[in-house]
Amino acid sequence: MRKTMVGASFLIVATLACHQQTPEQAAARTARNVITQDEIDSTRASNVYDLIARLHADYLKDRGTVSIKTNKRERAIVFLNEQEYGIPETLRNLQPERFSEIRYFSSTEAVSKFGSQYGGGVIQLISRTQ
Repeated sequence: MRKTMVGASFLIVATLACHQQTPEQAAARTARNVITQDEIDSTRASNVYDLIARLHADYLKDRGTVSIKTNKRERAIVFLNEQEYGIPETLRNLQPERFSEIRYFSSTEAVSKFGSQYGGGVIQLISRTQ
């Protein structure tokens, strides 16, 4: 019994130690979830959808079926600043030069920030005029 408890304790401590992020790891994670104005300007894409497809295609990825009982699928929802805009295909109607930043929120981040209906994630576009 004691060996099992010691082993389980070690496993918990080892797991927690592995999941703590250094400041560099946190910065790298944030960098993966943000397209900066410099990146937007240097890409020369004709629309925001193409820009994201070139730089971070995973933002546009279908997250799969929500439930075996329905055929509803989880997809990221686009926000313009703080306002819901639509599905990722609507990004084809937007010019990249209008935006200073494009930020992706994973499903857990999106639910926490925007609400439970955004389990597929959120692609947030920040206008340059803001």
